[in-house]
Amino acid sequence: MNPVALYVHVPFCRAICKYCDFARQVRTAADVEVYLSALRIELERAGQTAPRTVFVGGGTPTSLDPRELSQLLDLIVHTVDMAGVEEFTVEANPGTLRGDVFDVLRARGVNRVSLGVQTFQPRLLAMLGRIHSEAQAKSAVADARTAGFTNVSIDLMHGLPTETREELAADIDAAIDVAPDHISAYGLSYEDGTPLKESVARGELKRLSAEEESAHYREVMERLEDAGFAQYEISNYAKLGFEARHNLAYWHNEPYLGVGPAAASYMDGERRVNKRGLGDWAGALTVGGNAIASRERLEGEARAREALMLALRLRQGADAGEFRSRYDFDFEKECGAQLERFAAQGLVERTAAGRWRISRAGLPVADAILSELI
Repeated sequence: MNPVALYVHVPFCRAICKYCDFARQVRTAADVEVYLSALRIELERAGQTAPRTVFVGGGTPTSLDPRELSQLLDLIVHTVDMAGVEEFTVEANPGTLRGDVFDVLRARGVNRVSLGVQTFQPRLLAMLGRIHSEAQAKSAVADARTAGFTNVSIDLMHGLPTETREELAADIDAAIDVAPDHISAYGLSYEDGTPLKESVARGELKRLSAEEESAHYREVMERLEDAGFAQYEISNYAKLGFEARHNLAYWHNEPYLGVGPAAASYMDGERRVNKRGLGDWAGALTVGGNAIASRERLEGEARAREALMLALRLRQGADAGEFRSRYDFDFEKECGAQLERFAAQGLVERTAAGRWRISRAGLPVADAILSELI
């Protein structure tokens, strides 16, 4: 099965953010050399895939120096059949945008940039451990435009510990003012082992209440939609035609291939996750072994319920007829009691087209709704 989407994980950063638990480490030239060598093996072993989207994420791909970044992108375009690629995205941190970075990206056919802004507030940037400044965050989209990019996304976080409604409003204003084409607006996740979660546990930082976090979510949703960013997924907003095609492949439960440390794949009905550590992943590939840390094959109802969870993240919702045809699963029957209960509470609804979706009132508690349905 050919993957619809290819994800390339770059496990390097200039510094480690206080909230992040992704597979990442501070970049060294020696480690980048090990990474690129092993990545070549993994891509070549996969055969010449022909995806519709390619997403290079991390970590921070633009933490690589221009020569290393060129080597990485050249490796991708020379081992992957790029003829049918519609969207080629690279993540970037505003604090790593040296003058020639955008030139390197454009020269290799990258047509979409995803900027990890997170917040424009100096106090919150310091709290999160971000390396960029407010000024760099505000100029990043304009710099990408000057370089010729017509598809620019930014990441924004909300519900941060101690974040005030005034700071949130200022962040939303700034996000609208810099005029990206797409905004991914995520509520902060408190991951085990991260400095930020430990600071909250020690009482050094105060987490917002559940009610405050929901209020932040609703304000983001309402303000961005009023500004012309249509919400098409729980945490994602776009100008018309600029929805993230790569992520839509995930939410539509289409096959995708992930390469690099800790990268996940979904191929031939099997979910796979690579070894997390750079040394473990690269070592396994270098000796001709298997870099996969875990496998899970979902069949029948389990596969259908996971697909339902993914579909319900989208504002277009899930169609019962399509699910019966694709998965031989009647979710209106199997999940009927939960759907009717949530509908009575105003948390789910049926659209005019007859599709089930989470209502606007239900979106702040979407995770609880989805966990019950699967």
